[in-house]
Amino acid sequence: MGNLVILGGSGDVGSRLVRLLSDHQEWKVWAVSRRSRAVETTLKNVVYSALDVARPGAAKSLPEDAIVVNLPEATPPELVAERLARSETVLDTSATPRYVDALIRAAAGTNGCLVTGVGMAPGLSTLMAADLASNERVETLRIGLELGMGRHYGQAAAEWFFRALGLPYDDPFTGRSVVPGKKPWRFNFTRNEAPRLALDVAFPDEGIRPSGGEVRVHHYLAVDPPFVTRLFAVAQRLGLGRWMSEHSRRLTKLSLRLPQFGQLRTRVTAVAFDREGQEIASKLFEGGDQADLTAAMIMVTLEAMRSGDARQAGANSIVDHLDLEQALSGLRRHLAGIGPMCMNTRPKPN
Repeated sequence: MGNLVILGGSGDVGSRLVRLLSDHQEWKVWAVSRRSRAVETTLKNVVYSALDVARPGAAKSLPEDAIVVNLPEATPPELVAERLARSETVLDTSATPRYVDALIRAAAGTNGCLVTGVGMAPGLSTLMAADLASNERVETLRIGLELGMGRHYGQAAAEWFFRALGLPYDDPFTGRSVVPGKKPWRFNFTRNEAPRLALDVAFPDEGIRPSGGEVRVHHYLAVDPPFVTRLFAVAQRLGLGRWMSEHSRRLTKLSLRLPQFGQLRTRVTAVAFDREGQEIASKLFEGGDQADLTAAMIMVTLEAMRSGDARQAGANSIVDHLDLEQALSGLRRHLAGIGPMCMNTRPKPN
């Protein structure tokens, strides 16, 4: 039985991951969060533990010889570095570039294995884009993520959403810092639907570019129903992005009081363009709850690494451990009965 530590184990994604792992008795699961949930202790291979990972010395309180799944961005990079220094493996799901960069810097010189982008986006979206980027004609990739508001997401996901609207990013064409929402794009998230507005945001892109390639990657975020995206676009034009980022916790609490509306689904599209700006091909994905999809992607990655099916050991990108077909096959297996899922590849007609 191997030790598996889930930091943020009682959160939105963590609770779903624990349920998936409860059927895998080869794992001893340690669900770690600031608040323990004794109600879940009936699961035989799961132990809930209360621990503030931000306090000094927290790494020493975790089980040794473990694979660590890091869900909250509140985890200090120093804790991750300490675990990697013990030759352990850390899987991270973070979608904030600055935090991911800090983890990669912390991992430098250690003997462990840090794998970033182990989730839905980044994660599956990374694999979709990397698959398109293998075409030598591809010069630019645009990746759109749409989140349905059919339910209230967890606090961490909601706070990330508001922070992302105020986090500047480096424009792939000019290299200059750009405020999110200044360069929106419209995506076809499905074949028989009008293009929907999506706002440009900062997002990690580790693993998307092929070796030696010069592919430019743009990331976008949309909300279903579309009028919510348009409201945020107006807020961005009014210069409220930084204010929303600074007040992400208050806005999250407010959003949890609002009624749930829209569809409960997650959609991703990755579109490839050539040097002339002509669309070459695109990949479209539609699935259910974002938290379910993220938990399932973590499971697929764990299984690949534990079984020896991972494509490359020791690398720090999800692309080095999974390919797109492997990920989709695993998602179908773990999400069976939870909801429909589909993937389409659409070559651009001549």
